[in-house]
Amino acid sequence: MKSARIAVVVPVYNAREYLPLCLTSLAAQSFSEFCAILVDDGSTDGSAEICDRWAARDDRFTVLHLPNGGPAAARAAGVQAANCEYISFCDADDLLHPAFLETLLQAAEATMLPIACCRFDTFRDAPALNADPPRDHTTLEDPAHLDALLHDHRVDYSLCNKLYDSALMTPELLNNGLTHNEDLLANWKAFLQVPGIAFCDFAGYHYRQHAGSSSHRALTAAEIGDHLTAACTILETAPDNFRASAGAFYYEKLAYLASRILRRPHDLALDPALADLRARLRAGRKDPEQGANPALPGAVRLAALASIYAPGPARLLFRVMLRDRA
Repeated sequence: MKSARIAVVVPVYNAREYLPLCLTSLAAQSFSEFCAILVDDGSTDGSAEICDRWAARDDRFTVLHLPNGGPAAARAAGVQAANCEYISFCDADDLLHPAFLETLLQAAEATMLPIACCRFDTFRDAPALNADPPRDHTTLEDPAHLDALLHDHRVDYSLCNKLYDSALMTPELLNNGLTHNEDLLANWKAFLQVPGIAFCDFAGYHYRQHAGSSSHRALTAAEIGDHLTAACTILETAPDNFRASAGAFYYEKLAYLASRILRRPHDLALDPALADLRARLRAGRKDPEQGANPALPGAVRLAALASIYAPGPARLLFRVMLRDRA
């Protein structure tokens, strides 16, 4: 694999409609010393051919063709193939600000921190106009960077709005056995290894919302199990000085999952998962690091109580008042 300062790994699965614009935004980066590793994850819609055409006309682009294994395995394969100082990720239906790589690299180098990140915005038909990138950055030192990962949507769980020292991003870290929340768990394990992160306050990553987005698909028991695995791992591995924040995150995750089940049409297959979530919420209700945690938002506390003690009325309330996270 050709060496470059930054490798951008793009997992591609049946993204023909959006892939050309994604790759165009990548090719237009103001920082040119990158390679793009397009990991065709067994696409059947012509996406693989689009990847091959880009690799033929721009030698910064390389393609790996793999059997379908999911985005985590595709990212891991891309990282395994990379020969670079830094790693970044982009989903095949999203877009990058032209200064995304340059701005995050400058922040990482200025702070000598192994992770830099920026905000993302969401769009459906066309992204907002790209604003000028910031001239400066903020440093989030331990444990503020952990708190931001779990609670600050500007930092968020995603792998795609960040730049990583390549030593952090191992295939094992990425291919962690989860299909949902795999990015959160990978980030948590990476953040635990670093003394802080650099934060650039601009929308450097444009996240496309469409009918195929994960937030618009029906909830499954497997998805709930993955969310719980990630949340339990975070709770169990949180440093002592971060127990309260991790506990608040865990309890909020339980309430969020229960509300997602309750606001959907009743599905008998999800009844065992809902019973488990309600039992966990009940068990942690008076725990000072969970349900009685002063850091827990009042709305989350109320949603948890409604899920525990009044699931019937809660179904109606959640359907009217709540929407799934984009």
